[in-house]
Amino acid sequence: MESLEREIAEAFTEQPPKHEPGRILIAGSPSDSRTALVTKLTERGHRCICVSGLHEAHASLARGRFDLVLMDLALPDGDGMELARSLQQTSPSTKSIVLSGSKSFLKAVEALHCGVIDFVSIPVDLDDLVQRIESALAKSQADRQREERLARLKRVCKKLVAARQEVSQHLDTLCKDLVTAYQDVSVQMSEVAMASEFRTLLKQELDVEELLRTALEYLLAKIGPTNAAVFLADDQLNFDLGAYVNYDCPRETISVLLDHLCGAVCPQMADETELVLFDDADTFAQFIGADAGFLAGSQVVALSCLHEGECLAVIVLFRSKDDPFGEEVSTTLEILRSIFAEQIAHVLKVHHRIRPQWPSDPPDDAYEPNDYDEFGFGPLAA
Repeated sequence: MESLEREIAEAFTEQPPKHEPGRILIAGSPSDSRTALVTKLTERGHRCICVSGLHEAHASLARGRFDLVLMDLALPDGDGMELARSLQQTSPSTKSIVLSGSKSFLKAVEALHCGVIDFVSIPVDLDDLVQRIESALAKSQADRQREERLARLKRVCKKLVAARQEVSQHLDTLCKDLVTAYQDVSVQMSEVAMASEFRTLLKQELDVEELLRTALEYLLAKIGPTNAAVFLADDQLNFDLGAYVNYDCPRETISVLLDHLCGAVCPQMADETELVLFDDADTFAQFIGADAGFLAGSQVVALSCLHEGECLAVIVLFRSKDDPFGEEVSTTLEILRSIFAEQIAHVLKVHHRIRPQWPSDPPDDAYEPNDYDEFGFGPLAA
């Protein structure tokens, strides 16, 4: 990048004109005056090449670049104007001077149209001609330097365009990375806020019944209406129903369903550290090793709540596949279950529980949701 900056600075810095010895092509018949002119120009440091005709002049121009072409109007093999027109098209920075033995106004105008910088009638004073030649050389060199500077500017512009495109690509990548980082941070902050809120709510509950009620209310508020059951474990890893929410199950079969879940799911989940989700009853049946026809058409989520390696509770959630759980349910449950297990352990410690006395089977008059309640809560542990 530093080299590019230097190149930009050099390209945009106006350089003073350089007056260097010129390369001069002299086209015309040999004569004493031409010999004297060449001698004079050579003494002043200029390099002169002499040719006698138009063909030789074209050949010399094809082999190398000249600052000035000094030509006779009448050449042995053609018109000097033809050479001037060729220079105007192929090498505009090369200046040309026409020497004419006649003072023809029309020829002078034609010469100007061909790009000739000076029209000199001979005979002419040698010193005056040398001065006019060097003036033409100065213009030629200035034009050449301007062309070189323009070429440098073009190169710099191409590099700037390439650098701009590269920077633009880096900026696009950076913006995408920033957006992704912002989204990640936003998600993380939301998760931290949810965890903090849930922990604050549960810390206020030192009664198991109220703890379960508060936890289920918060959980269902996050994942939406669903059937839910919390099974609590004793010291021997025997599970009993602690609380449940009946969302859309028939009232007369809910007790049998919950008993079946307790007996089939809890032993499988007691040592399971990962959250498990089943999209159909067949897969769920393979996991629990029992018939799961009672959950046909349902999506099931089961998770254990572990504290210091001990399973304190198992939570089972299920609802119709027509209303599946959202993608965020796994993250939400992972965050909340550790806090829930931690608070259960705290409540047990506060109550100095030696052997758990969890609720027995739910009564027949288990609470069902009505028109005024979004969720129904079953019997809660005392």
